[in-house]
Amino acid sequence: MHYRVAANAQALLDATLTRLSDRRGQGTVEYVGVVVMVTLLVAAIGAAATKWAVPVGKELREALQDSINHATKGIQQS
Repeated sequence: MHYRVAANAQALLDATLTRLSDRRGQGTVEYVGVVVMVTLLVAAIGAAATKWAVPVGKELREALQDSINHATKGIQQS
């Protein structure tokens, strides 16, 4: 009987140690870290861009509108 308890305890310990040393999911954690860093960088640029953001945004909007108009020139709306 004591051998069965000891074997079960050893199996539980082995399973726990294997689970703790497993590296699955590490890529996901790194990916989330990169996304957070890029988000913080974009937020910092947005906060610093109080003076030149409006002209740049206007130029960007106009460039996007021109590109969309050029790409959809031959398409008719139904």
